[in-house]
Amino acid sequence: MKTDKNDKEKEKDRRRFWALLIIILLLLLLFLLFQWKIGERNDRLAAEQQAFEEAFKQQAFELAVKEAKRITDSIAREDSLKKMAVDTVGEVSPSPPTRKAFTATPSAGGTPATPPEEEGQPLGTAPTMHTDSLPPQPSILPPPGRYYKPLELRVECGEPKCSTEISVGDSLNAVKGKIENYNKTGKIYFRAIDSANNASPWAVAAYDMASDNDCTANSYPVPVKGKTVCVDAYEFPNKQGEKPRNMVSQDAASLLCKDAGKRLCSVEEWQAACKGNSNLRYPYGNSYNQTKCPTDLKTAKDPNRSGFAEHCRSYYGMYDMSGNLWEWTSTPAQREGLFLVAGGAWNTQNASSCTETKFSFYPQNEYPFVGFRCCL
Repeated sequence: MKTDKNDKEKEKDRRRFWALLIIILLLLLLFLLFQWKIGERNDRLAAEQQAFEEAFKQQAFELAVKEAKRITDSIAREDSLKKMAVDTVGEVSPSPPTRKAFTATPSAGGTPATPPEEEGQPLGTAPTMHTDSLPPQPSILPPPGRYYKPLELRVECGEPKCSTEISVGDSLNAVKGKIENYNKTGKIYFRAIDSANNASPWAVAAYDMASDNDCTANSYPVPVKGKTVCVDAYEFPNKQGEKPRNMVSQDAASLLCKDAGKRLCSVEEWQAACKGNSNLRYPYGNSYNQTKCPTDLKTAKDPNRSGFAEHCRSYYGMYDMSGNLWEWTSTPAQREGLFLVAGGAWNTQNASSCTETKFSFYPQNEYPFVGFRCCL
């Protein structure tokens, strides 16, 4: 009997040993599989980061080539103009003789005589004339759109020694300078006149002065498919003049919005705020303009301060939705585990429209060129 008991105990011990060995081997296998998955993920993230860095380097190189070509063309044009001037004017003696008064009489054979230069004009010189015939391109600030407080309207010319005119309702009551405490829904007419007396045509800007804003500070209502969403005017932390938050993951952005009593905007809400009431391609219009938003900062490594580009305002009151920072949204991408970002960064140029989105951003990653804004 004792022998049978001992044999049974030994059999149980063997089974326990093999069971324990199998469990240890399975745990080891799971550990190796986990390590392999972690390594694969890290390799993928490293490849993604490298791809972004190479893309930005390539973009910076292309911008540098464009700038070099622009400078070369400018120098070549200047040399060409100088040569043309020398060829036209010729060499002038220290005391060039001047022409006397001329009476226009026909020359022999009845052919009219060629009129000379003005009396007193040195021989061998071309008559002096103004070559600037292009009118200036004025812009108005604050940009047209919806506002909730009285405005001080002013016109920028873009040229030195330029005068501006501004008029309410039509172009008949123009005044120079600016209009203070403007608080009326309607149209504003404006133009500029440069130092060569070239006047731009009258331009029109439409303003909608409203009072029904129930959103929190620096946040304004935006209609989105029959409902109203409050969208922050600035990229987080939603303060004018401050550097917006970058180097933040999608998860962290969601938590920061939640801590502020809000949530991360969806791409649909984000685009509605950017396009305005006229479904524009850019916050300021349908054509790209590199002077309006921070989208062409070739040497920058950080974003602009929020609201620094005054012209980069959408109709509903959101700043920097074109350029400055890509912005995380709460909208998942088609690729599993990824989320859409919108709007472009400080050097994406015309690829910074209201409909511009990317989905190759891992939500757990932090990027220097990605930020966010909140909605409610």
